[in-house]
Amino acid sequence: MSNDSPTQQNFGTPRGTDGKAMPPPAYNDPGVRQANHKAATIGLAAGLIFLVALVLLIYLLLQNPALTANIRDIVIILTAVVLILMSLIISVLLAILLYRVQELIHFLRAELVPILTETQKAARAVYGTTMFMSDSVAKPAIKAAGFVSRMQRMAQAINAKAKGSVGRR
Repeated sequence: MSNDSPTQQNFGTPRGTDGKAMPPPAYNDPGVRQANHKAATIGLAAGLIFLVALVLLIYLLLQNPALTANIRDIVIILTAVVLILMSLIISVLLAILLYRVQELIHFLRAELVPILTETQKAARAVYGTTMFMSDSVAKPAIKAAGFVSRMQRMAQAINAKAKGSVGRR
């Protein structure tokens, strides 16, 4: 029996929509494995170099307290400048955001309110038309149908009564 028969399915080999076997996943490819191994090795080496440089920098800073104090002061000043710039940028962005919100409110008042007003007028007109049709057409038609139905039922009852009295004589 072949692997293509509907009664025996091969769950080990993925198949495409056309029924042909699909290639194995990329992570099983030896080239991809080698590239992943190389990338992991390079990342590990870069991490180790960074860690060694950091330890060496801390050691050198601890050996020269005057240089450390100067570097600390420079870092504090740079941090303050960056925070001031970020505050200015955030303030400008907030002002732009408030302006855009104000434009949106003006748009809603100028465009959306008239649209909603017209929609309400149209809804009222439809309601009025519906009530007119109900009062002028539907109710009289229902009353007429009820009257005809009552007359038919009355005629059936009279006819049944007449047939019943004829049979008794």
